[in-house]
Amino acid sequence: MACSPALVAAVDQHAAEIRDMRLAPGRSQTEALLAYLHDFTEEVFRRGWRPNGTRDWEFVRIVTICWMLRQVSGS
Repeated sequence: MACSPALVAAVDQHAAEIRDMRLAPGRSQTEALLAYLHDFTEEVFRRGWRPNGTRDWEFVRIVTICWMLRQVSGS
């Protein structure tokens, strides 16, 4: 991500949106993010999305959730 300032900016924006959501109250942050990732990817694949590049909204959202999971786990 460090090589692409535009991607970093997009991930920051998505991360802010995700943090503002109430993700699975009562779960750990990791559990909530994993549940959100599962539900999000299931929904986008159900409506026909397939990864076609690195700049579409869905791709950036998935990258953001994975990045947030790394932050939570301390990796």
